[in-house]
Amino acid sequence: MASSEKNESRKSGSGESVQQAGSVSRRIFMASSAAATMPLVNSGALAVEPVKAQGVYRFDGPDADFHGHQWQTLNPGYWKIESGALRRRLQNYGDRARRTGFPFHGETNGFDFKTEYDPSLPTGILYANEWQLKGSYSLRAQFTYRQDRPDVGKGDDPQWAMYQDGYGLMGVALGGQSVLQSYEKMGQLIRVVWSDDGKLKIMGSVSGRRPPQGGLEPPRDRIFAETPALPLRPGDVCDLKVNVIAPVNKASGQALIIATLRAGDQEYSVEHRVSKERVFGFAGIAARGLIDFEVNTFEVEPGENRPREVGVADCLSCYALGDTLKQVDGTWCVRMVGLFASDGTQVEIRVADTPNPEGGWASASVCGVAPIVNNQWRRYTAVVDVSLPISPAESTQYYTVWKDGVDVTADGRIGTAACGPGTGLVGDVPVAGQYVGRLPRLAAPYKICGLSCHAINSGLQQRQAAGWKMTGARDEWQFRDQPTQQAYQHLEDYDFQVMLWEDDVWYMELVMYPPSTDDAYKIITWSICGPTSRWQMMRHWNVLNPGDHDYGMDDVKGPEQIAIRNQEGLGQDPAYMRRNFQIVHHLTTGADQVDTSVNPRKWRAWKMPLRDFTFVVLDSRLWRSSQDVDIWDDHGWGKFKSLYGRTDPTRSLLGEEQFGWFQELLATDSSPLMGVTGINGLHTVWAGTRYQKSVSTDHPKHFHERDRVTADYAGWVKAGADRVLELLGSRSGVVTVYGDVHNGCIMKNVEHRVIECSFGPIGRSGGRSLVPGFGAVMKDVDDREIEVQALYHKQFQDPEQNPHLPGDPFYWNFLEMSFDPRGQAPAIGMRIRNLVDAPSDLPRGGGALDASEHETGRPQLCRLPGIVTLPNADVFLTETSGRPIRGTRSNAQGQVTLSGLPDITPGTRVVIHAYDGEKTDSSVVTTQPTQT
Repeated sequence: MASSEKNESRKSGSGESVQQAGSVSRRIFMASSAAATMPLVNSGALAVEPVKAQGVYRFDGPDADFHGHQWQTLNPGYWKIESGALRRRLQNYGDRARRTGFPFHGETNGFDFKTEYDPSLPTGILYANEWQLKGSYSLRAQFTYRQDRPDVGKGDDPQWAMYQDGYGLMGVALGGQSVLQSYEKMGQLIRVVWSDDGKLKIMGSVSGRRPPQGGLEPPRDRIFAETPALPLRPGDVCDLKVNVIAPVNKASGQALIIATLRAGDQEYSVEHRVSKERVFGFAGIAARGLIDFEVNTFEVEPGENRPREVGVADCLSCYALGDTLKQVDGTWCVRMVGLFASDGTQVEIRVADTPNPEGGWASASVCGVAPIVNNQWRRYTAVVDVSLPISPAESTQYYTVWKDGVDVTADGRIGTAACGPGTGLVGDVPVAGQYVGRLPRLAAPYKICGLSCHAINSGLQQRQAAGWKMTGARDEWQFRDQPTQQAYQHLEDYDFQVMLWEDDVWYMELVMYPPSTDDAYKIITWSICGPTSRWQMMRHWNVLNPGDHDYGMDDVKGPEQIAIRNQEGLGQDPAYMRRNFQIVHHLTTGADQVDTSVNPRKWRAWKMPLRDFTFVVLDSRLWRSSQDVDIWDDHGWGKFKSLYGRTDPTRSLLGEEQFGWFQELLATDSSPLMGVTGINGLHTVWAGTRYQKSVSTDHPKHFHERDRVTADYAGWVKAGADRVLELLGSRSGVVTVYGDVHNGCIMKNVEHRVIECSFGPIGRSGGRSLVPGFGAVMKDVDDREIEVQALYHKQFQDPEQNPHLPGDPFYWNFLEMSFDPRGQAPAIGMRIRNLVDAPSDLPRGGGALDASEHETGRPQLCRLPGIVTLPNADVFLTETSGRPIRGTRSNAQGQVTLSGLPDITPGTRVVIHAYDGEKTDSSVVTTQPTQT
């Protein structure tokens, strides 16, 4: 024990107890963004629980999974409101996960992967978030003990921690540096608890060791002081009081903790001195293990402390899934997904063509209604099919969200402690948080913002006189909505219509492998429902395409992910994986029901209302071949390795069904320009790990066959990537973009003239290293010729690998995409932007890409004669056998601007078929030689 900390304990039966001696401008920019108190109080839908006196909390009200806006925690699944008390929740869907679940992780990181593990859960803390305490104060809680821990369950190991005396805890915590300090992140937190070995304890934690599989082992207990206390029996009521006495002599820095437990006529006390910093912070209720209890009251006697102003957004977010937009019987409809902090009955979406409709929003038309659902894998969500009053191609439309008759659109967190000091909201908002939802007009040019590798960050970058700088050490207890001041301060100036959230959208298992549905939604909402992210989502159309981490486990892909969510005994909790798949598919597609036994068919194409641009969402993870390369090693071929290597021609990237769908789409879609996402790195330019001196970092022509990192990229599947590149090059005007690799890059395949771009991170770091020979003109590992227009890397500012300049902002970035299908030469623009950049700033990465449709796709083998057909029609080109070649559009004069075709020889007869929605027109033309 450190010399600065002393302790003494005592027991008393005498009944004695020891007593204590701004305004917002029109444009407000996100600065440090959400500190660690994000989803809290209200925009009007739900009053907080009754408080009888300042700092006194009771749990009146109906039974619920929601605990009240004045409580905050990383682990809401530990608790429920039942019969007027806060009750422990001891079983949850998917509560036995572990930090990793693939043998590949063990091999890569040098540890022996075992399928047996201890799923005992660490301590969960529920904080009273209004109180950030310092000086002298007291806490008092009344508990009712309900049940001892149960007998060892069937199939469980009696040696697991949850079945050991002393693991079960009931009490309070103090000194929290964040209302998310819980679970595996205990740090210097003090717990004062009764434990199920019959003792009253003041305890801290010893940080868990960092195991080879990543993350942290659960923290180990450090007992500062303890005394024997009575064993509690079911039905016993006890009171725990904790006095914190600040030092009279401030120089001493020692605070005294005195804890007293009273049950019936018995009283037990223990005390301990610690540095005062350890008891300054948030306080709350602590629980661990399988003992069942309830909390009847919790009281804060604050001393000289005053409650914080903590705002609430009861509507955490309600966003439009752009790729669900479709016309039904002449009406344009879109699906919206609403996430709410608390339960309710019904959600209404009101839509208008102005942000300030005449008569107010209460008089605006209700365009969609849906129930709020709370079940095994949904926690207060609503899927609302909204009928828009006008076509999205005609005008921008606005919407508000109403929960049980109350407008909950505003974000009450802005300008309060929920956002941290100096924070605000991005955008044109006259009053903090008082924006309404917006659906930008969908007409050319189409502007899409690519976002990847989510924004949550524990540091804070600030602008100083000498440039941008991370100020102070990263604070592991703070989970900020954005990593830098002035993030997205110019976002409105880009005129984006669509936010593309691509791979590592919320990083489900970054902080913990969430042991409940509630905890999973906590991670998700902290990532995409913070003040800035919520604003981005509710002011644009959205496409969500999650990656492996978003499903709750690194490297989730191929047949392995099907096995691991359907088979017990593989070293991961199948229920955990099934639950996560349900949640992810629900939030990204709006599905009300999700069958966990099948592989999700979530590829889709979003064709704009004017039918001139199509955005395609693919899945290159869940349908690809196994990443295993050693076959039959247990049946006689064990000494032969990599018989089924990454270059094997039978390997598939998209799977037969998805590839066939995509092949047909590219041959028939009429849009002059197409964007594609979901294929993470067709070109093998990102290096792997140092595992076994992976030759991906030593030699430009090979990847180590069992390098876990390189195996995660689409390009690792060489044959599958080759087939996709050949398919993408079969028509002009196609661009493929992706996230995942934590680097911004713009490149072009020379043979197929396919543009491929990566983007991100928007808050994370860890950009993938480059293969040897990387440069503006290069060949990838598989000998494909590439031209690199831009590279924005953690270490480098351009493809020549020049380092960043002193004072440059950290490389957090998004991709600015522009698709303009108008005119004789439809245009494509790609630019990498730092989060703080304006459109007028030079693009990042050393360059940008501006190309016409004619400069993409394989070069034309033939020329088309002038074609005139129906005006503003879809035009389909097929061979006389009926085999589709490609689609395009005619202009207002009926002219087809497509000048030629790849892969079709001169002299080929081509059938032209046009359809404008009512009439048809057909003709036959003969292709001509290209002009030299």
